[in-house]
Amino acid sequence: MTPARAPFTKILVPVDFSPASDEHIAAGQAVEVDGQYIEFSPSSVRSVVLAADLARASLGTVVLLHVTPALNYSTMYAGNLSVGLSSQVLTDVHEAAQKTSRAALEVIAQRHCGGVQVVIEARPGVAVSVIIEESEKKGADLIVLAASGRSRVARFFVGSTADRVIREAICPVLVIPALHE
Repeated sequence: MTPARAPFTKILVPVDFSPASDEHIAAGQAVEVDGQYIEFSPSSVRSVVLAADLARASLGTVVLLHVTPALNYSTMYAGNLSVGLSSQVLTDVHEAAQKTSRAALEVIAQRHCGGVQVVIEARPGVAVSVIIEESEKKGADLIVLAASGRSRVARFFVGSTADRVIREAICPVLVIPALHE
């Protein structure tokens, strides 16, 4: 008989953050990272907390992932314009974005993942693709994903990362709903 394995020993948590509003900075709800203030959505924080609790119970690992926009995709919209970014500039921007993203993920890990092994990843690309690729590459047993909080109409027209991850992931996906106050 094989020994029982904890169900969720590798948990992938895509984490989103955005520039902080003046109100959140004044209220002390923003985090300073590399000289700029950012804020995590409440559902992203809830995702990290839940994943850390699950990992603690199973002696597992939490993989925090932030996906930055891939700027080289924007060059296709320039058409025949001679305006463009050199490959070195693109590389520098991606490296700076990765550094800032990793620093932000380290902050949320320190705040909410005590006693848990954490792996931090930041990659440019399309969120759905990167989330699916990382879940497979890391051998995730579970993806804990914060919902964006968009309305159903907006999801219909824009598409939903959560919906696509649910359909394409090879492991279970737990979606944390956005709180509407």
